[in-house]
Amino acid sequence: MEDAYLVPAILWLVQTILGTLGIRELDSWIRQAGLWHDIENLRSELEVVQAVATDAKGRTLQSVLLDKSLTDLKRFLYDADDLVDELDYWRLRHQVEGVTVQELDSMYEAARVDHGTVRDDNNIPATSSRGKKRSKAWDDFVDIKDGNGKTVQAECRHCRKRVQYKGAQGPRVLTTHVKSTYCKNMREAHPQLQSHPSINEAAENATPVAAGNSSNRPRMVTNQEPTEITTAIAHPWDKDEFSSRIQKTTHQLKGIRGDVTKDLNMLGSHSGASSGHHQSTAASDPRQRTSSLLQGKVYGRDEEKNSIINRMRAGKSDSVTVLPIVGIGGTGKTALAQFVYNDLKVQNQFDHSIWVWVSNSFDEMRITREMLDIVPREKHEGLCSLDKLQQVLKTHTESKRVLLVLDDVWDDMNDCIFNLILAPFKSNNANGSVILVTTRYISVAKRIGTTEPVVLGALEDDDLWLLLKARAFRDENYEGPRNLTSIGWKIARKLKGNPLAAVTAGELLRVDFTVDHWIKILKDEDGKLLGQSGGIMSSLKLSYDQLPYHLHQCFSYCSIFPDSYKFLGEELVRIWISQGFVKQNHPSKTLEEIGMDYLAELVDLGYFQPYA
Repeated sequence: MEDAYLVPAILWLVQTILGTLGIRELDSWIRQAGLWHDIENLRSELEVVQAVATDAKGRTLQSVLLDKSLTDLKRFLYDADDLVDELDYWRLRHQVEGVTVQELDSMYEAARVDHGTVRDDNNIPATSSRGKKRSKAWDDFVDIKDGNGKTVQAECRHCRKRVQYKGAQGPRVLTTHVKSTYCKNMREAHPQLQSHPSINEAAENATPVAAGNSSNRPRMVTNQEPTEITTAIAHPWDKDEFSSRIQKTTHQLKGIRGDVTKDLNMLGSHSGASSGHHQSTAASDPRQRTSSLLQGKVYGRDEEKNSIINRMRAGKSDSVTVLPIVGIGGTGKTALAQFVYNDLKVQNQFDHSIWVWVSNSFDEMRITREMLDIVPREKHEGLCSLDKLQQVLKTHTESKRVLLVLDDVWDDMNDCIFNLILAPFKSNNANGSVILVTTRYISVAKRIGTTEPVVLGALEDDDLWLLLKARAFRDENYEGPRNLTSIGWKIARKLKGNPLAAVTAGELLRVDFTVDHWIKILKDEDGKLLGQSGGIMSSLKLSYDQLPYHLHQCFSYCSIFPDSYKFLGEELVRIWISQGFVKQNHPSKTLEEIGMDYLAELVDLGYFQPYA
């Protein structure tokens, strides 16, 4: 499972870092700090890393070396993410304190040279440099000096606010601040702050440790517990040091990215595929389905079938009807489409019937060529232009009623591409043509459908039991030994109404008609046995593998809750935020709004179901 996460994690990290660098305020601050050139080099390298990681999708199991290189790449990306977050911290601190970058450079110059800018009461002498007794007002403040050793600011130990310290008026300013309403309120709200060291002290006293094994990222640990207001920053502000660290990080990423590229080249690059690659891939993909009804009967979908046929007949005679069938993997979308496609009444209603398997390896040329199966080969053989192929298709289907099934449409088919593919059917005299679309995405159905989608839910237990018996015994009416049927019924109920799961389980049960074997299938809690035979687990894993990493995290976390657990959307999003799964990559949105977008995506994909 870690292998499945590796590339999505890398892509997510790259997107997170680029998103942070894309914040307008941070970009402006980086320019002021004189780090823009270094950051631009880092940004360019991250974009190359993103392209290389995309090419590595689905290939980690093919090479141990590639897996190791990608693991190292992920580790360096975590370091880059920490570095960019640290820059954003200094940008925010600069904003809150109202100091310029140049003032920050001056303020921490001494820390860079002699590591002693900020000192606590134990280090501040009781007398000033001129031998005078130091004011008691300093008991509540931390002394901050510039590069010349002159006190320029004082940081309040109670509220962490900084005040300017100028000559003889300095002690009075300190006393006035401690008596201010703001400082009093902060002391009452956060009494623990009085005993906390300043940020720079925490950094100086910090010890790098590795959590878990030595390959994990080093973390800074102090002898004080951090609060929500104080954070230990490992590096005090130093422009030259930050520039050096950015350059080092960029160099490390470039080196390990080169290793990944070499490993990919050894395996053979995806990008070198020929135009025929898509066709061979499509032809050999075990998920591909044709118009032929494999099992001869579809269980529990008569109502949906009749609804689709009635809507086909009711469609307008002067336009194209696009009717989507929606459901998660294994609910029988393709089987229902085959059921409708092969109905004699439907066949008699149309002049041409075309079945095309689309899949997530989308190729408009391949799809158009498959549509041309209804046209004699000599009329389009040798044509390599999509426009010319569509002209042939348009000529052959003009003024004719066509039933086109687009099976397994994914969300990479946007409106522009969809309209391009259907252009030959929409151009002239459509005469009641129907496009039947099967998809896992409710958003796709709503976007391209001209009528309400048919949404497939779970089968009733009785229908699923008939299907399971038909696959296990090759006879839905066979009763079999009572001890086996009792176990089989429990298995059917456990499958939660998923037809493909019943087909997969039925084939496994057929291997051995013994009680021990059937009980073994019944107790297969984690689905390992179902996964060995492909079927439902491979179908669901395909959808799961397509999830971006941030959705992987959010959905996987929910496995700690019981099956069929009911969430309140807002509460679930707050949990995700508390776990750090929701990233602020939209400046105009709150974390809660971004989290609700995550949830909407998972609902769209069928991982969560709304309830009244």
